[in-house]
Amino acid sequence: MPTAGQTLPPHRVRAHNAATASENKIHDDTVARRHGFAGGLVPGITVFGYLTSPVVEAWGAAWLERGFMTARFRQPIYEGDEVFIAGTSGSDGDVMTAELEARNEKGGVCAVASARLGADRPEAPSLDGYPEAARPTQPYEPAPEA
Repeated sequence: MPTAGQTLPPHRVRAHNAATASENKIHDDTVARRHGFAGGLVPGITVFGYLTSPVVEAWGAAWLERGFMTARFRQPIYEGDEVFIAGTSGSDGDVMTAELEARNEKGGVCAVASARLGADRPEAPSLDGYPEAARPTQPYEPAPEA
């Protein structure tokens, strides 16, 4: 495992938008262009997956078992964009940390992420602040297309 201050293994990927038929039409080229984008946006969850690659390569199964990551998305990534993921490792006491960036081929920062891996599993969040609710009685039906 890398020590604090080390560069994580870089990751390069050709972005793919697998959500062009999604109910969220911002992933559709035509709709996204109407809103001023160059094309349909690659979903954030896909970009999040790209950001995990250096962490998984560096920290392995331990991160998958008990690590976590937060991400912020700054610029769109489009189908076919070449995406470069780079990061550095750090530490916060006995917790390993990593800061990552996803850049497009023009060098623009499209997403940033922070990952952590502690010696123990993180405590599950409390559900006390969430009200109990009955399950819906009718199945979900998507809204009609505009």
